[in-house]
Amino acid sequence: MKVMRRKLTIILLLIVFKCSTFAFLTTPTPTITGSTGLVRMPTADVLPYKNVNFGLDIGRNLITDNNSFLYKMNLGTFQGLELGFVGMDDGLGMAREGVFINMKYSLSTDSSPYPLLLAIGIENLSSFNNTDVFMVATKYLKDGPKLHFGFMGDFPGKKFRPLGLFGMEFPIFYENLYLQSDVMAGETVFEVNVGFRWYTSETITWHFNFINVTATKTTPADNYKDPQAILIGFSWINPL
Repeated sequence: MKVMRRKLTIILLLIVFKCSTFAFLTTPTPTITGSTGLVRMPTADVLPYKNVNFGLDIGRNLITDNNSFLYKMNLGTFQGLELGFVGMDDGLGMAREGVFINMKYSLSTDSSPYPLLLAIGIENLSSFNNTDVFMVATKYLKDGPKLHFGFMGDFPGKKFRPLGLFGMEFPIFYENLYLQSDVMAGETVFEVNVGFRWYTSETITWHFNFINVTATKTTPADNYKDPQAILIGFSWINPL
């Protein structure tokens, strides 16, 4: 029995290693707030027409030690419009009202090998206090890396707060494992997020995200958008 278990373990490890040695064309994956993008920042990539993406994450707020569960879905519709939603409990302190609507619209038709894309959108449309509007650009670079930058505005306490966005991603292992990072900065806000994306196949991606890396328990809540947290999960494109 022990010999059989060892053989099965070796076979499973070989299958995982075999999957990780093939490079796949990466597809847009959801952020922690649902829209496709990096860790927290949406990007100018949108899901292609008639493509659907599902995602699940479990997380832990490192400030309050609360657990959280997030579920997301995005749909690529006609003419570059991406529609989706995200549902979560209040364990991460990011939202407390239930399910939120996201929309993103691509303004670009660049079909060159290394395009510069542009998109506008809105997150948490059905929220009372967590709605964001954004405009982002994505530049593809040779051999896989991408640069992302743009603008986001939110409305905490019924006031408008502008934020600058910058992010980057690049492959670090067989072109299947990507390191991602994004920064959100404003007059009083500064938040750094780091994540990994492991593309185990053309349809399934595993996520590991570290939110608000530089925050501490004494950092005022007005100095960041999201509390410090760790999340793990996966996304699945076109499961049917």
